[in-house]
Amino acid sequence: MSEVCAINYIDHVGVAVKDIDAALEFFGRVFGVPPAEVSLLEDQGVRATLIQVGQTRLELLEPVDAASAVGRFIERRGEGLHHLALNVDGIGEKLRILDAQGLRLIDREPRHGLSGTIGFVHPSAVFGVLTELVESAPSAES
Repeated sequence: MSEVCAINYIDHVGVAVKDIDAALEFFGRVFGVPPAEVSLLEDQGVRATLIQVGQTRLELLEPVDAASAVGRFIERRGEGLHHLALNVDGIGEKLRILDAQGLRLIDREPRHGLSGTIGFVHPSAVFGVLTELVESAPSAES
């Protein structure tokens, strides 16, 4: 029996937007979402934020470079659903398990992201859905 990549829960849903400030204003005005800090992730070419929406979060992603992955995504598909993020423990081992199962990975090694340590699985491996594995950083309470 092969190992599985067990997930804990849906961590967040990523949404590509052209203007993160306008998107935050919209979610605040329409859905009552509180203001959120926007971070620049230079290595990914985006401005991003995580906003709590009920029991999960939305990650809003605005490209700062049209050549970035999110910039190319918006150019090809427009604004909208970008990725689904699944929370896991032991992300490095989970990526190795998926690789051993023959899934096409974007990241073979974990890297730092806005929501913790991350690694992406190519959409062609998961029914057309760009899938992000996330291992949350330990909280100060731990």
